[in-house]
Amino acid sequence: MNQERVLNFANGLKVVTLHMPEKKKVCMMVAVGVGSIHETAETDGAAHFTEHMLFKSNRYRNSSQFIKDIEWNGIQTGAFTDRDCTAFRVLSPSHTFIDSIQITYEAYMNLECVPDELETEREVVNTEIRRCWESPGCHVIHNLLMPNYFRGTDLERNVYGQVNAISNISFEEMILFKKKHYIPQKTVISIAGKFDQEDVINKIEMTFGQISRPSLTEDDLNINVVVRNKEPLYEVRNGIVQAYMAQILPAADRFSGEDYFALHMLENAIGKHMSCRMCDELLEKRGIGYDVRSMYQNHPENCIILLVNGFDAMRLQETRDVLDNILYDIVENGLPEAEIEGVRNKSISLLQDQLENLDDITINLFRKVMYDFPISILDEEDGYRNVNSETLRNAADKYLTKPRIEAGIIPENQSVN
Repeated sequence: MNQERVLNFANGLKVVTLHMPEKKKVCMMVAVGVGSIHETAETDGAAHFTEHMLFKSNRYRNSSQFIKDIEWNGIQTGAFTDRDCTAFRVLSPSHTFIDSIQITYEAYMNLECVPDELETEREVVNTEIRRCWESPGCHVIHNLLMPNYFRGTDLERNVYGQVNAISNISFEEMILFKKKHYIPQKTVISIAGKFDQEDVINKIEMTFGQISRPSLTEDDLNINVVVRNKEPLYEVRNGIVQAYMAQILPAADRFSGEDYFALHMLENAIGKHMSCRMCDELLEKRGIGYDVRSMYQNHPENCIILLVNGFDAMRLQETRDVLDNILYDIVENGLPEAEIEGVRNKSISLLQDQLENLDDITINLFRKVMYDFPISILDEEDGYRNVNSETLRNAADKYLTKPRIEAGIIPENQSVN
């Protein structure tokens, strides 16, 4: 039976492996405990920018050689930045996986760059920031809703960064940022798939395991969110003809007990896929919203986001009323047994999709170790099976009744009630 194995290296590095010999490939995720919460106004976006520079020219090989060594060996790379974490991965055929470890080590350790590559990537990062602003749904969540919800804490910064800061941050500032945070004590490596355990651990010991253990400087972070009723935050925008809105609900700590499973099932009932209540009440019955869904966000302070994209602004209050009624009905009446069983089946099916995806597995593995989450992805199916009507009622009463924060965009010459 597949079983996780966690190793603690002398320099503070943690490695978690899951041998899955039935797979054809192997995925490695290198996760560093640094994100937008560690930035300042001057370095806003530094974590995101650093992520973009990981797979560029370094002291070991230039960019052209780097790309060939990756793709000609059948290796795929990817990365993401969040509020409290930056992670980059390689997905590799088993026989070239040792080369993948070397490549990620070089990316992790690199403190050099080619000036032209830096400037090109600076514009790429700024393009991503502008693209989010130009995409109404993305803008509502990342630039309006989340900053309003997290206002006054280090969580309010946009993970993408700000164009002004990215345009002005120097290479020297980025290197200082990387040197401070890319250290073994803040790093977890997760590996899942078909690989030789002994060969892989030996290679990690020869690379990441040899990095010196510097002193750890803890940031004085403010991530304690106080949720209060706030006026809806709306932006009037020229050039659009539809409204976009989102609401945010505080949710359980991503890494706490039975609430985790109950909230995922509630999310599936509220706004996940076509069988959910948001789709039924808004989209199917009223034709409100082109994109109607909920999203469970995994942040230091976690939340459920209810998103309604593309609808007539004159129907905003109607939309709010529908969302109110959906949550009120769940809190007051719970879910009928047939819906509980259907939502359970959907939740387990989505989990099984994750278990087929090595990316999802390695993300789960590093989060379990980095945040001391007590539940393995291999055991989550049992967690969903143990959720019952009482568990769901308790979670609904605990979380769905909390104040909701709302933000959105409306076209010019239209008002918000």
